[in-house]
Amino acid sequence: MTKLLLRLVALSFLFPPAFGQLIKIKIVNPDGLKGRKAILLTREKGFAATVHSIKLGQDSINLQMEKDLVPNLYQMQISQLKGSLYFFLENGVKIQLDTTDLSKSVASNSKSNEEWQVFWNNIQKPSDDRLLIYTAGEGRARNKAQADSIDYWRGRQAIERLDLQIKTSTFIQNNLSSFVSLYLLKINWYAFKNLGIFEKLDPSLARHRTYKFLKEKRRGNS
Repeated sequence: MTKLLLRLVALSFLFPPAFGQLIKIKIVNPDGLKGRKAILLTREKGFAATVHSIKLGQDSINLQMEKDLVPNLYQMQISQLKGSLYFFLENGVKIQLDTTDLSKSVASNSKSNEEWQVFWNNIQKPSDDRLLIYTAGEGRARNKAQADSIDYWRGRQAIERLDLQIKTSTFIQNNLSSFVSLYLLKINWYAFKNLGIFEKLDPSLARHRTYKFLKEKRRGNS
């Protein structure tokens, strides 16, 4: 009985479960970061959960992931290193680590990350930067008790948020086969659910858990 159990355990390592797959990523890490612990977290609005913990040292790392969870946006953090890297985890992705600020690291060799960088650099980051200016303006107006100025800066923030929604919706509809679009649709679901975008998504995305999740929400109209 004991020998049979050991054989089954060994086989479980040789042949991953049918619902799982090995995701191979390459981490180009300078010698100064070897031995540090890196953690991967899932990212949703206001929510993060640790998925994997990695000890840096080898260039190639294999991660056991469920098939319908990748590609998807993840956050990487490294002990004793400032910043976080947001990237789409998928097989073959290459990460060039920055030794001073992890947020300056680059994820490449990945279609999803190329699309994510287009969205981030051209839409999300410029909007975030403008929103910071408007929020700071509101803060200064509050300190001076300037009611009209407060209303002005609040209005700018509202316009900016609406503009971001419009640009995000346009990006999704211009990239209907992208897993980045699928992620963006999920985190903006309540703003976009009645726009008919989900029905336009490419069927190639149907295998992903997020697609199945949104399909259920669409069916329940929630």
